[in-house]
Amino acid sequence: MAPTRQMSRPEESTLDLGEFTLKYRGDALPQPELLVIGKRSGRHKAVHTFVNILDNDGNLVRQAAITPDIASFIFGSFEVRGSTEAFNIYESDLVVGKWSPRTRTNVSPDLVRHQRTIAEQSFTATGGKLAHHWPIFQKLKETGFGSIIRATLTLHQLCSSNCPFCSTILRNKRDSVSLTEAQAFVSTLYNEQAALNRNEFVRYNEEYRRLTGTDIRLKGLILSGGGQPNLWPHFSEFVRWLGELDLDVGLITNGFPPKIAEDVYERFKWVRLSITPESASPFYPDGRFDRQYIPASLRHNDSLTVGLSYVYGPWTDDDMLKRLDASAHENGFRYVRLLTDCNLTRQAQLKAHQDLADRLFRLGFIDEVGKPLSRIFHQLKYHGSQREAEELWSDGQCKLQSYNVFWDTTGHEENGYSHCYPCDSVTVLADEQGETDISVSERRFNADKWGTVKSTEVHRLFTEPLQPFFDPRDICASCLFMNNNRAVSDLVKRASYGDMNLDTSLEHLNFP
Repeated sequence: MAPTRQMSRPEESTLDLGEFTLKYRGDALPQPELLVIGKRSGRHKAVHTFVNILDNDGNLVRQAAITPDIASFIFGSFEVRGSTEAFNIYESDLVVGKWSPRTRTNVSPDLVRHQRTIAEQSFTATGGKLAHHWPIFQKLKETGFGSIIRATLTLHQLCSSNCPFCSTILRNKRDSVSLTEAQAFVSTLYNEQAALNRNEFVRYNEEYRRLTGTDIRLKGLILSGGGQPNLWPHFSEFVRWLGELDLDVGLITNGFPPKIAEDVYERFKWVRLSITPESASPFYPDGRFDRQYIPASLRHNDSLTVGLSYVYGPWTDDDMLKRLDASAHENGFRYVRLLTDCNLTRQAQLKAHQDLADRLFRLGFIDEVGKPLSRIFHQLKYHGSQREAEELWSDGQCKLQSYNVFWDTTGHEENGYSHCYPCDSVTVLADEQGETDISVSERRFNADKWGTVKSTEVHRLFTEPLQPFFDPRDICASCLFMNNNRAVSDLVKRASYGDMNLDTSLEHLNFP
C-alpha cells in the first residue's frame, strides 16, 4: 500500500507505512514526540523524543529534539532505513532535507573502549558459564541429544511502557497463557527431563550430578519477555509454586505493580529492573525513573542479586547515567548493565557502543581501557556477520537450542498454543549490505521463520535428537549470541573433558 500522509496543522502529521503508523506531535509536553505505532492488534507504540545527528563518518555530533523538519525527514527515509536506523540522521542530509545513501565506515569491536568483567560474564549471557555444564555437551557430542537446562517464559504480552527500542512492538496484547499451561511447561523440563536422563543417559547424568548436584534437567528459569511478567494475573501463585522446586528463578521487568506482595520477590535468585527512557514510561512519578516504587524486599537485600539495565540511545543524557549509578548505590543494587539498541545494524550498533564508552569514560564511570570504576558495566553486545555465520554454522544448526529454550506467547489467542525459539533476540536481528540494502529487525516473534517446537511439545527438545528447525546462515547471520554458539561448538569438539578449567569466580551458573 502506498504511504499516505495526513496533515492537520504544521506541528502534527501522520504517515501510514507497512507495519507501522507514524504520528508526530510537535506540541507534546515536555518534548515533541514521534510515535511509531504497530498496526497489528496490539497497537503498541514506541515513543521517540530525540534523534542522533551524525557527521559524514557516522560519528555522533549531538542529540536533537524532533522538530517538524526532522519529523518530515524521518517520514521520508523511514521506508528505506527502517524503524530504528531512521532516527540516526546525517547532519549534511538534514541541511539539504533529503537522505542520501553512503558507504558506512566500518568499526572494529576492538576499537570500542571495553573490558569484559566478572560482572558482565555473571549477570549476562556471554557463554562463559557453559563450561560449568560440560557433561550435557559431552552427551550431545556422543548421542546427538540436547539437554534444556535454561528456559525463559513470557507468560503474556502486556506492558506499561512505550520504549523506542521495543523488540516486540508488533505483538498482540491478548496472547496470554494460563497458570496450568505454565506449570505443565516447567514440569516437562524439570521432572520429565530428569527422569529421562536418569534412565536413558545414565553415564552423563551421573557425571552431571557429581558436578552440579542434580540430574540433567531445567536448572534456571527466567520470567521475562513481551511485557511485564508481574502484570500477569497468575504471577504470584506461579512464583510461589516455582519456589517449591529446586530451581533458580530470575525476573526481568520494567516495574513493580503495587498489588504484588513484596515477599513474592524474595523467591527469585536475581531480579533485573529495566529502566526505560523516562518519556516512555507513564508510571514514573514526575517522569523520574528513580522515584518509582521498588519493593523493600529488593532494596539492600544481600540474599539475592538485583541490578538495573538500561539501553543507551539518543534519549540519554549525562544526568541519566549519573542517576542510574546513584540509584544502584542508594538501593544497594549490585550493578547497572548498559548496552545499545539491538535493533540497529552491526555498524550502527558498534558506533553507538563507541559513543557510550567514550561518554562513560568522560564521566568517570570507566577507565581508559574500559574497566568499570563504579557499579556501571558496559555490555559489548553486537550483531554477528555473514562470514561468522558461515564459519560457525557449517552444519546449518543453531547451537543455542541444544541447552536453551525461549517460549513466547505470540499466536496463543488464535491457536491455543504458541511456539518455542532458540533465544529471545530473533526479533531484533538486523543486517546490512550497505545503507540501501538494510534488512530491518522484525520486532515480533515469527514462528514460521524461527520457531522450533510448539509450547505443548517442548519435550521434543530433549526426547528427540537435536535437529535444525531452520538454517541460521540464512536468517540469523546477525545473531547476537555468536559467542554462546561458539562456546557450545568448542565444548562439543573437545577430545576429553577431564581437564576442564572452570572459572570459580563466576556467579549465576544456572543461567548460562
